[in-house]
Amino acid sequence: MQWRARRFFWVNGHGLSEEFKPPISGMADEQMLQQKVLERTEETHPGFMDLVEKKGPEHKAALYAKIGSKENLARSIKTIYEMNDKNFGILSLSEGATSICMWDKYAEQGRGFLVEFDSSHPWFDQRIAEDDDLRHLWRMSYVADRAAAFLLALTAQDYLYTNEKKWEYESEWRIILNFNSAACKVGKDNTGTDVLLFAIPPDCLLSVTVGYNASPEFIEEVRTALGANPSLSHVHLNATKRFEDGSIEIGPLDAA
Repeated sequence: MQWRARRFFWVNGHGLSEEFKPPISGMADEQMLQQKVLERTEETHPGFMDLVEKKGPEHKAALYAKIGSKENLARSIKTIYEMNDKNFGILSLSEGATSICMWDKYAEQGRGFLVEFDSSHPWFDQRIAEDDDLRHLWRMSYVADRAAAFLLALTAQDYLYTNEKKWEYESEWRIILNFNSAACKVGKDNTGTDVLLFAIPPDCLLSVTVGYNASPEFIEEVRTALGANPSLSHVHLNATKRFEDGSIEIGPLDAA
């Protein structure tokens, strides 16, 4: 089995607000701040910095001081977090299928099921530009601690694809999608947040594996659901065995 071409879904879609957020030490150092302001203003308001220059060095210094102030930093961080949380969600996947911790945490102590995807499918690479930080699978990094960084120096890896070392056992890959690409809304959760469903092409699915504590009724329900959908006729149905040493083995359901 080519594990690099497969990812496993542990039903862990969530928003960006739950993430391990990096500590911010400031907006930027002086050189970086001036460079970023120049780049941004030339992009959005061409000629603006020429007007600033004409008003003299005091006016220019006051502008940079305002942009780099603690008040503006706090406001910028809040805006970024709120914008991302309101517009983007995360589909979390894992490299591994036999982690007892994952089965216990994300599949109701082995009573649930696991979905295997073909990560080479185009659905997992929906980039709209070469430098797109979203819309494609990205491997997570894990760190014991995070050094404080300037806000304008943060990369996508820093902000979106890094988590605490304690989660390393999850071997997570994630794809972040805009809520606008959701197929439908099916109400709200217990916090009043919209519940959005995304359509994943059936040919992305490779197998469904029921847990070692799944009831016969639940297994039959999964089998019936797969059998009733012709577009899922290629999907294999597997079962797990859990041994006394905590190891897990996966094989075809009918052979279990």
